[in-house]
Amino acid sequence: MELAFIAFRKMLVMFIILIAGVIAYKTRIVTKEGNATLSDLLLLIVNPVVIFMSFQTDFTEELFIRLWISIGFAFICHAIAIAVSYIAISRKNESFDIERVSAIYSNCGFIGIPIINALFGQEGVFYLASYIAVFNILLWTQGYILMTGKTDIRHIIKGVCSPCVIAAVLGIICFCLNIRLFAQADEAFTHIANMNTPLAMIVAGVTMAQSDLLKAVRNVRLYYVCFLKLIVIPIAAAFVLKLFNADNVLTMTSVIETACPVGASCTMFAIRYNRNAVYASELYTISTLLSALSLPVVIMAAELM
Repeated sequence: MELAFIAFRKMLVMFIILIAGVIAYKTRIVTKEGNATLSDLLLLIVNPVVIFMSFQTDFTEELFIRLWISIGFAFICHAIAIAVSYIAISRKNESFDIERVSAIYSNCGFIGIPIINALFGQEGVFYLASYIAVFNILLWTQGYILMTGKTDIRHIIKGVCSPCVIAAVLGIICFCLNIRLFAQADEAFTHIANMNTPLAMIVAGVTMAQSDLLKAVRNVRLYYVCFLKLIVIPIAAAFVLKLFNADNVLTMTSVIETACPVGASCTMFAIRYNRNAVYASELYTISTLLSALSLPVVIMAAELM
């Protein structure tokens, strides 16, 4: 119950920052093009730094074992999401590719990092880094194939070698070899990492401000996909992961990451590969709003298990 309450309070803080992003777009302080630049800054610099810094901790055999368990848990969570989405979302639906990608791939970076950091601190972000690495690998393989209907090896390799994955690999190497940054670099990287929450929510707010919210809230189909993404899949993941009787922080980190709203990556894929980007944006917007209530519910359910 306590974790759910902390998560709810953190979501409220994040949504206040998100509103600032909406205002920034409506008053033209941040344009659509400017938001794309901020998003790149977040994805290519801030998020990788957060991930790398999470591994700047003393090596222990126990933590090393938990690292590989967290990688396994990330694959299990995504496997559950893929299975549920393929069962619950039929190919007969015109936008089945958008809906499946939205149900599978969460906003584990923008939303997940600040939530996990607030709940579990550096230990949680340490496990979260593994989840994000697995997320990127699967997004640019299974997600890419699902969205485009074809296999482009060069594109997949480029996606898998994303800054977040590279940061995770470098972080793991430094962790295993006990390589630590010198004091000034550590302080500088920490300042960059601290930009994650405000920058992520401003980007989310500007993105949300570009969608037709009134149209989105009237689309009943959106709520079905959001229910799968925000409730069914994470609770199914929680049930399966609890069977392993692993460390609670490790387990809850994976569950919370799975329970995060639809990732912005789905909208970016839709724009890039000429799919229904408006629908993808609506799923992103509605799921982000609903996650303020659904995340605490999922956390509470997982704690009761």
